[in-house]
Amino acid sequence: MTETNIFAEREESLVNLWLFIVINTTVLALLINILSLYYGNNDVAPNLFYIPVVIAAYWYPHRGPIFAVVISLAYMSLVYYFLGSDLAILVSSSVICYVLIGVSVVVSSLATHMRRNEVKYRGIFNHSEAGIGLVNSQDLSIIEVNKRFADMLGYTSEELPKISFADLWLDTESKDLFFKRLHLHGNVENLETRFKSQIDRERWVLISAGKLPDNQFVCTLVDITDRKKAEVALLIKDHAISSSINAIAILDLDFNITYVNQSLLKMMEYRLEQEFLGKNTRQFFSSEQVFDEIREMLPKRGSWFGEIKLIKYNKSPFFVLIWMNMVKDETGKPICIMASFIDITDRKQMEIVKREALEQIEHNIEQFAILGDHIRNPLAVIMGLSSLAPGDISDKIILQAREIDRIITQLDMGWIESEKVRDFIKRYYMVGTGDMEPHGEERKQDYRSP
Repeated sequence: MTETNIFAEREESLVNLWLFIVINTTVLALLINILSLYYGNNDVAPNLFYIPVVIAAYWYPHRGPIFAVVISLAYMSLVYYFLGSDLAILVSSSVICYVLIGVSVVVSSLATHMRRNEVKYRGIFNHSEAGIGLVNSQDLSIIEVNKRFADMLGYTSEELPKISFADLWLDTESKDLFFKRLHLHGNVENLETRFKSQIDRERWVLISAGKLPDNQFVCTLVDITDRKKAEVALLIKDHAISSSINAIAILDLDFNITYVNQSLLKMMEYRLEQEFLGKNTRQFFSSEQVFDEIREMLPKRGSWFGEIKLIKYNKSPFFVLIWMNMVKDETGKPICIMASFIDITDRKQMEIVKREALEQIEHNIEQFAILGDHIRNPLAVIMGLSSLAPGDISDKIILQAREIDRIITQLDMGWIESEKVRDFIKRYYMVGTGDMEPHGEERKQDYRSP
C-alpha cells in the first residue's frame, strides 16, 4: 500500500469522524436553543452554533458556508416561532446569523488554503527524488518517511518507524557531528556519511536536516553511492595515469593541454605541471606541418600513430613515438584527446650510427674494388717487361706476378662476400634501405583505430 493511499484513507476516516461530530453538535445546539427560546432566553445558546459551523467550515470548506446559511435560517425560524416578530430580537438574531456565516466563510477560505498547501507539500514529500523523513528529536524514533527514503535503505515504510534513527548510521563520528550541528545551529547541510542498507550493506548519502516544532526534525537523504564509486574509480585511474611509466597527456578538442603526468614532465624536462596546462600542443612540435596533418586526420580516423619530433624545455629536439586517440562519451560525441608518448631518441641515434657504419662499409668495398684494378694494371706491365729479362729471371718474375694476381683474386672474393654482408645488414637490421630517413627528417605514419 502506497503512502498516498494511506494518507487518503487517513483523511477519509477523519472526515467521517468529524461529520459525525458536526451532526451531533448541530442537533445538540438546536435542542438547547429550542429549550432556551421556549423559556424566553436568547443570550447564550446561539453561541453553541459556532462549534458545528467552524468544524464544518474546516473539514468541508466548500460546503461550510452553505451549512452556516442553513443553520442561520433554522435559527431565525426558531426565533420567529418562539419570540414572535419583535423587531429588536429579529435584528439581534440576524446579527448572530451574519457573524456565523462570516466566520464560516473565513474558516473555509483558510482551510482551503491549508488544504492546497498540504496537498502540495504532501506531493513533494511523497514524490521527491530525495528521501525525506520526520524524526522525533527526543527518542530518535522515525515518525514518517517517504517511499524514496525507505527504498534507498532497503526497508518498507512500515518497517522504518520500528527502527531508531540513530541505528541507521555506520559512521559514529559523522553521527556525532550531525547531532552536534543540529543542536547548535538548528540545521545541518550536505553532510556526507554512510547509512545501513538491507540491499548492499551500506549506502553513501548526503544528509541535510532542520528542526521543527514539537521536538521533531526533518531530514533529507540524497543517494550518492554511485558518485562515490565513480570517484574511487576515477581516483584509481588518475593514480594509474599519474604514476605510469609512459608519458601521457590529455588535451581538449582544440589541442590545448589539460593534464600531463610526471613521466611527460620528466621527458620534456619541465618541473611544474602548470607550465603545460592551457598551452597548445602546436608550440611543442618541431614541425607545424606535422601538427596540422595530425589535427586534420585525428577527427576523421579517431586515432593517429607515428614518429614525430618534439621540443624540450631547453629547446633541444628529440624523437617520440606518439599515439593519439579521441575519447568519446556514451553517445559517440568526442569530449577530449588522450596522447601517450615513448621516447625513441636513443633508437633514432642508433639508427644513425648504423647508417654511418654501413656507409663506411660501402665506401671500403668500393675502395677495395678500385684498389684491385689499380694493382692489376701495373702488374700486367711488369709481366710484359719480364719477357725481356734472361730466362731464369723472367720465370721468377712471372711466378711472383701470378702470386700477386692470386692474392688480388682473393681480395675480389672478399669484396663479393662483403656485398653479401651489406645486403644482410640492410635486410635484417633495416639499415640503408628505402625505409630509412635521412638524418634530421621525421617519419610519419597514421593508422585507424583497431
